[in-house]
Amino acid sequence: MSKMSRLALYVLAPVLLFSLAAALRAEDKAVSVVEVHLSEYKIDMPETLPAGPTNFILINEGGKSHSFKIEGPGLDGPFSAPVPSHTKGALQVTLQAGEYKVTCPIGSHSAKGMTKTLTVTAKTEG
Repeated sequence: MSKMSRLALYVLAPVLLFSLAAALRAEDKAVSVVEVHLSEYKIDMPETLPAGPTNFILINEGGKSHSFKIEGPGLDGPFSAPVPSHTKGALQVTLQAGEYKVTCPIGSHSAKGMTKTLTVTAKTEG
């Protein structure tokens, strides 16, 4: 093996090992992406989700501003900034197994029907 080949091996081997380790860690911490459609006076989203990091993509299809508030195990009311009509927002949280209450905290929107119960199931080991 030439001196150049050995040098390339010494330089590339740690990079490849680091990349493989990072890919394995990223797989363990994969973020679920969930679309949430907001409108007057409705929240349309799945009723059941797996535990773990979750990125809620908030799509306001209504004519008024809406927001997204989630309360449950480990969360004490994280909520998004108001999402103007016909725009998108996002909120990332880590969900634990259990039951969550999802609402629009703007004005009387939740009293008018913008409320939902979300069940989060324990992550299964695969």
